[in-house]
Parts: sequence; C-alpha cells; structure tokens
Amino acid sequence: MDMDLDIDSKVSVDKLKKIVDSILESRSFLSTLIPHNVTGIRTTKPKQTETTQRWKIGLQWGGKEPLPTKIEFSRRAKGLKGISGIPDAELLSYYKAAPFAVMHYDAAQMTVQKIQALASLSRYAVRDLFDLHLLVSTGGVTPEKLRNEVDKEEIEHAAKKVEVFSFREFKEQVLPFLTEDVMSLYREPKAFEDLKNEAGEALIRVMS
Repeated sequence: MDMDLDIDSKVSVDKLKKIVDSILESRSFLSTLIPHNVTGIRTTKPKQTETTQRWKIGLQWGGKEPLPTKIEFSRRAKGLKGISGIPDAELLSYYKAAPFAVMHYDAAQMTVQKIQALASLSRYAVRDLFDLHLLVSTGGVTPEKLRNEVDKEEIEHAAKKVEVFSFREFKEQVLPFLTEDVMSLYREPKAFEDLKNEAGEALIRVMS
C-alpha cells in the first residue's frame, strides 16, 4: 500500500528527510511490523525536491522477494486544511493496529481533490471515479459544499472523463484491490455503468 501525503511548505526538505529517515531506520518501527512477518526494511530516496519527496521501501518477509511500496510527500497544496481524527475501528482491527490520531482531509475536501484529479489532462485513473462515487454516495457530501470549491470547467472535464472509462479498465485497475464483499457488488458491467451514471449525475448537480 503506497502512501501519498501533503505537507506544509514551511517544513524544509532536510527537516522532513531527517524525520522520515529516523523513523524508517528505528528498531521500534521495525518491531511494529514483525507481527506481520516483516523482518527487514530497505529504503531508497529517489526524489528529494522542494515539490516532492519520495521514499521507495522494500519490506523483507519470509525469505521472499521484498514487497515494494512508497511514501511520497507533496508541497503542491496551498493552505492545508485538515481535521484530526482516529481511523475507523474496523480498519484498525483489519491491520492489527493500535488507535492513533492523524490529520486528514474531510469528505468534502477529498471530493474536490477527486474532481480535480478527474479533470486533469495528464491523469487517467479509473480509481478516481470509484473514489468519487464512494464519497458522494456515502460520505455525506452535498453539492452545496462543493460549488464554491471547484470550477465549472473542472467539473465539465471530470464529467467527460467519467464517460470514457470502461468496465475492462475497472476490472484491471480497481476490482482486484477491493475486499471480497465489495468486489461482489461490481462483478457485472451493469453495476459499473450504474456507478458511472451516479457519479456523472452528482457532478451535474454540483454545476446546477
């Protein structure tokens, strides 16, 4: 599982590098992974710029090939607006993790980001469609919360991209990463078409 995080631009490259390196190299961090059969961690730092800082991590386990993952911090966001909360108890239980507090975006802010991702001409990821549908259908996000946060042109571009995503792309890029109970809801093309239609209608309501 990759981690993509936003960080305040006031935090310097060197400071963040020292903090992340100290965590990844600590014995206490490795001790939290040992119950998951992780025996070692290998890290590289392929990108360390004022805009993006990235660590590539290989988790060694059971004498097999290291499991690749990455942590990436971005300073693109201006005026970070986050709320503090504790991850859902069911999620913590699934990963056998103790409760912890973390800063995160609320549902409305995440929805704006997903619309902007869909509107981007340089990005094509059907998971953005799935995430958008999840947020507008279960996250309690109303059109009124979004109208002043996203441009009409961005919404139009997002709506056009939603129309071109295919069920084959969904099966390849999203379905394998869902839990079995959620996966069972989207095995048929009609379920995906319904998802597309509902996400498209949500975007129209934001423009109305």
